[in-house]
Amino acid sequence: MKDLDATRMWSALNDANKARARVYVEFFRSIDKRFGRDAAIEVTKEAVYNWGCTLSQGLEQHLSSDFSGLCSSFAFAPDGGEMFSPDVRACSDKELDVQFKTCPLKTSWIEAGLPESDVALFCSMAAAADYGTLEAAGFKVDIATWQPGLEGCCRLRITAP
Repeated sequence: MKDLDATRMWSALNDANKARARVYVEFFRSIDKRFGRDAAIEVTKEAVYNWGCTLSQGLEQHLSSDFSGLCSSFAFAPDGGEMFSPDVRACSDKELDVQFKTCPLKTSWIEAGLPESDVALFCSMAAAADYGTLEAAGFKVDIATWQPGLEGCCRLRITAP
């Protein structure tokens, strides 16, 4: 019974992330329709960044050299790594470098039939959440988002400021 409950919880969490991906698309399209593509990109990134900032609580405890703790609290959240399949390339007292192999948001955009160029754009806008989360916690982050022809998803390089 416990495994069934865990499976249901994971499925609900995955579905919630896919729904978030669809919300990004709908907000973007509405802003684009009224104000143009540049404004839609700017406003979407700003809103997603601001939302990401609200998720930073607790991560600051890993400043300035507990990247192993950050790896557990961030890279393997919320489910031990199943949802985003993190591949930790480096984790030291100076940095965390992680390549995410899967992403429910990207999967949702692909399932919706968005062209690869739009999937790449939405990955770029969605990365603003991680920038917001990590920067609000006090870290420096550089994100290489997914592009057509590449495997996996985003790669984050996180350091102390």
